[in-house]
Amino acid sequence: MKVLAKRVMLGAIASASLLTVGAVEANAADIKATVTADNFYGLFYGNEDGSNLNFVGRNETGDGGSSGGYNWSKAESWDFEVNNDDYLYLVAWDDGRVAESWIGEFEIAGKTLLSGADDWEYIVGDDNPYLTDKSTNLLPGSDELTSLIDGAEWQDTVSIGKNGINPWKTIDGVDQESDWLKTASHTEGKYTIFRTGTTVGDLADLPDEDTADVPEPASMLGLLAVGAMVTTMKRKFKA
Repeated sequence: MKVLAKRVMLGAIASASLLTVGAVEANAADIKATVTADNFYGLFYGNEDGSNLNFVGRNETGDGGSSGGYNWSKAESWDFEVNNDDYLYLVAWDDGRVAESWIGEFEIAGKTLLSGADDWEYIVGDDNPYLTDKSTNLLPGSDELTSLIDGAEWQDTVSIGKNGINPWKTIDGVDQESDWLKTASHTEGKYTIFRTGTTVGDLADLPDEDTADVPEPASMLGLLAVGAMVTTMKRKFKA
């Protein structure tokens, strides 16, 4: 009898633990991003002050695209996981010829975020990577990006037009309602940092990090039930 009681108790504890872990894991959100830029971009996610930026990916470093004639001809797709209190960041720059832009679609926990002017904000950084060294065309370093993001005065973005406009035509894999968002002026040799106007959790109506690790009522009831079971079995064993 004692062995059976122990097995029942351990099973109940394991079930309650899984419920609690499930609540903790709700703090993370899966994202699929489909992005392209004329000419270059780097995709990141991280906290509000930029002190913890995580690099996701970028497009080609050269003038041509991996598929099609130009950098922007074919969008790249990225799958990654972020915390609910993270922001999405996109660094974009051009080839110094004309003022250009980027476009994208983001699937976040079953909801869709587009590159719309109302949902993104931006700041400007110095030293366009392509103009600094065309042979490498490296992304700005994390320290440089953090120094710009921390305490920045973010500005409203400017839409050039919807997916399908000239000269880019329609970008496959990106929603037709997505906007091409304008980057910094090419004449100033700068680059642009775009950021979502709010956290990923707010965008997808997900629980905040501070509350996500609190077990749901069902989990709490399970834990209470385990406690009551242990107490009852102790009494029986003493008897």
